[in-house]
This record gives sequence, C-alpha cells and structure tokens, in this order.
Amino acid sequence: MQITKAEMEIMQILWDCGRRMTTKEIMEKLPDKKTTTIITLAGRLIDKGALQSVKLGRSHAHEYWTAISEEEYQKMQTQSFVRSIHKGSAKSLISALFQDENLTKQDIEELRKFISSEADSHD
Repeated sequence: MQITKAEMEIMQILWDCGRRMTTKEIMEKLPDKKTTTIITLAGRLIDKGALQSVKLGRSHAHEYWTAISEEEYQKMQTQSFVRSIHKGSAKSLISALFQDENLTKQDIEELRKFISSEADSHD
C-alpha cells in the first residue's frame, strides 16, 4: 500500500488524534485544503484499506478512522523498501546506515541493545 504525501497528511492527523474524526474536524487541521479535496483523499485511503468511514445522518458528513496503525504502515513501508532497494537484505540496509555516518555512538549502542534483545527473544 502506497500512501501519497497529501493522503499522509490525513493519516497523520488521525494517528496523532487517536480517535474518529469528522470531515469538518480534519478540515480544521488542514485549512489550506478544500472540502472536496479532503473527501477525495479520504476516499482514496478507504479504497487502499488505510481508512474506514461511516456516513453521519442524512448530511454528506462522514466520520473517519484509521484501519491500520502508524506502526503497521511504517513496518509495511520498511519491508517494501528493504525488498526493493536492498534485495530483501536487512543487513544491507543496516550496513548502508552505518556507512552513511549519520549514526551517533548512542544510536549504535541502542541498536546493539535492540539487536541483542531481539536475538534473545528468537532463541
């Protein structure tokens, strides 16, 4: 599932809020977007399986909520990235991160602890 930058704005609002939101509430968080744009983007997210909605009463108002968590989406995107860019090799990804030299000593220590913990849980 690929979510565009514009769609991601809606997802991020809903993830950050942590509850169902109406079209109006989403619009208040995105004042630069028209109602029709928000409805169109939400419709695309529903088609992709990222959002769910229910119509409220007889009006055109809807209430939206996420169908996947932010963590689930991040995991899906990371797995897709590793498959497409690193030929499925997590080792290649980690190697690229280390070679880029953007990791601090603290980052490296946290990664060591994480890897050690994960290795222990897989035994």
